[in-house]
Order: sequence, then C-alpha cells, then structure tokens
Amino acid sequence: MYFFTLASSSKGNCALICAGDTKLLIDAGLSAARLEKALQAVGERPEQLTAILLTHEHADHVQGVARLAYKYSLPVYATPKTWASLSEVPAYLQNDYSYGLQLGDIALDFCKTSHDAVQPVGLVFQAEGKRLAYITDTGCVTRGMLAALTAEPLAGLVLEANHDRQMLLQGPYPYALKRRVASEQGHLANAQTAELVSWLWQRQGVCPVMLAHLSETNNTPKLAYDTAAAVLSRQISVAELPQWLSVAPALGQSLVWQLD
Repeated sequence: MYFFTLASSSKGNCALICAGDTKLLIDAGLSAARLEKALQAVGERPEQLTAILLTHEHADHVQGVARLAYKYSLPVYATPKTWASLSEVPAYLQNDYSYGLQLGDIALDFCKTSHDAVQPVGLVFQAEGKRLAYITDTGCVTRGMLAALTAEPLAGLVLEANHDRQMLLQGPYPYALKRRVASEQGHLANAQTAELVSWLWQRQGVCPVMLAHLSETNNTPKLAYDTAAAVLSRQISVAELPQWLSVAPALGQSLVWQLD
C-alpha cells in the first residue's frame, strides 16, 4: 500500500491511496484539468482510478469531482447528506459510504468529524495488514475520531494542522471568519494536532504522521512542524523526528509512504 497527497491546503485538497490494483482518489479539490495533470505528473492515469472518495462538500474538496467522474466514469462515494447538497455528480455515479465497505483491495471505514459541513467524515483505510487514517477539516477531536484511531495500531496518520492560533487572531481574516476557523466546527490548530498525536503515540506507539490542510494565511510548514516537534519530543528525540513527521505541501506530491 502506498499513499501521497497531490494538494493539501485551504485552497484545494486531493490525495491518492493505492494497494494492489486499487487506486482511490481522496477528495478532488482542484479543477479536473489540474487533477489530470497532477496525476500524470506522478505517473498515475485518471482512467485507472477505482473510485473517488469525498470527505465533505466544501469547494476545496470537490471542485473537480463532477467533471473528473463523468469523463472517466468513476464511482464517487460520500455520505448521504453530502449527496443532498452536491447534485453536480451524475446520479448513476453516486454511492453512499457503508460500514464494512470494501473497494477492491482496500477496506474502508469512516468516522465523524466536527466541521461546518452537512455530514463530514474522516477516512480509515486497511490493506495488506496495514491501517492508514486520513482526517482533516475538524474543529475538535471527536469521540468517533478517537475510536477510529485507536481501534488498531496505525501504520500512518494524515492529520490536519490548519492554523497557528496567534497567526489567526492577528491575521487579516474578518472577525467572523476567525471565529469560524477557531470554533469546534472549524479547523484544528497546530497545538491541538500536536497534542492528539502525542496522546496517540503514548497509547499505541510511534507511527508516521503527515501534517495536512495548512492554511496559507494563518500557518507555515515550519511553524506546524516545529509546534508538533516540540510536543512529540516527549516520546522520541528531536533528531529522530524527521523520519516520523512530515508536512504535506500545498501543491505537488508529498512524501510517498510505502506501507508494506
């Protein structure tokens, strides 16, 4: 099983997870044309995708989904309430998430997140004896998230580190938007993400972590990394952290995880 992101920021999100002959696109938050180019740039072909998985209906996660799905006849999976607010995808390509869902070589589970979308979810994948969790767009850590993350040991965790609280408060956003981002239906701050990862590492051991969905206005890759590193150094040395902790770039291919 391997995984990488193609875009990860408040302006667009997309990732790919593959095992065997199964290739799943997680979100499609760029235009279809940009998604095609991004996939081709890393040696992947859109027509070989097995399905597209959506976490929620916000534009930075679904911008290119309708066009891409229609052009390549790709099934798209989302929660039932998400489909009620996302009618652009042809009905014959719409599929609901269900417990125990198996898509080719990859088993899929999901958990409830806390975001101002109609029915947002985080995703947990299992293939070849390994589990990978992908959770962004949540303003707090939900019980469902904790249950999913601790059900069995993880081989990889992609987790939102959207903003630095001080940058957000002192930044250019209007007050109402600052409140939204910082709320329990908004996005995780660096410090919240760091504490969750530290708690998980204490509970079930160290696993690779990729910080994702960084705000380009209210965060920087260095600040997100340094905040997490300061907390995670309780478990392992700062010198060891680079092999366990990375940051997904806003655009372009991230570090590729080979989870054998």
